[in-house]
Amino acid sequence: MASYERSVTVPCPIDETFAFVSSFDTAAQWDPRPSAAANPTAGPVGVGTRFVLRGGALKETIVRRLHLPLVLVSTKLPYDITEFDAPRRFVMVGENPFYRYDDHISFTADGDDTHVHYAATLDLKGPMRIFSWILQRQFRKIGDDATAGIADAVVANA
Repeated sequence: MASYERSVTVPCPIDETFAFVSSFDTAAQWDPRPSAAANPTAGPVGVGTRFVLRGGALKETIVRRLHLPLVLVSTKLPYDITEFDAPRRFVMVGENPFYRYDDHISFTADGDDTHVHYAATLDLKGPMRIFSWILQRQFRKIGDDATAGIADAVVANA
């Protein structure tokens, strides 16, 4: 299992920041790996909301270089919100044929800024477990790429 944690500061108030990030169908705006993100759930975002991203843990160039199945760059990544405490915290979990994952995202106000703390885990399933030895390093890169875009995306949509 791989884990990741990082905090970023967003120069926007906590309510705006939480609303944008917790509506995870915006993920493709700040995370470079998903090619699309959708919310097929009716109603407001909260416990039980499902988001579906299309993308993968690895970039296509890496998959091709390692001769891995191309499905790894274009697979469905469902996320279900299991905890929701606006505007302080939400937790999402997901699973597909290749991996299980969970994301815990918390928000702290600091004047007009918001500190976002992102913690996640990823565990490979089935035959993919043979690649567990490279997972932590790759997961750190995935997390860094994703969190690096949060502040700019929130500001652009504020």
